[in-house]
Amino acid sequence: REKDEYELGDFSVVLDDKVKELVCELSGKDSYEFGDLSVEIDTRVKESVASFCGKDKYEFGDLSKELSKRTKAGVANFTGKDNYQFGDITKTALKNLSGKGDDYQFGDISKKLIGNLFSKDGKGK
Repeated sequence: REKDEYELGDFSVVLDDKVKELVCELSGKDSYEFGDLSVEIDTRVKESVASFCGKDKYEFGDLSKELSKRTKAGVANFTGKDNYQFGDITKTALKNLSGKGDDYQFGDISKKLIGNLFSKDGKGK
């Protein structure tokens, strides 16, 4: 506002006008209406989720379903098993850490760590 002196509330009025102007730019509308920002954010989030899920339009629950699907695929890839059972991730991690594969037995990791600590080359040999 073009004024010679500041009055209480001038800054709020200018800030309000600027925010409404930016919301109009963001939403592509000519004039601001209450709720425009919320509607625009909601639309953009739903478009992003739909894209992430490989869908044209978002439906409630899509993100949860997609995350579940991707998690299951990641676990199956890591464990090499299609059907996860409790403990499969830990067993696979222990097998990989011990270097023994399917021959892992309790204590192999401790033996490997102690061997690495006290060997000359640090490889337990």
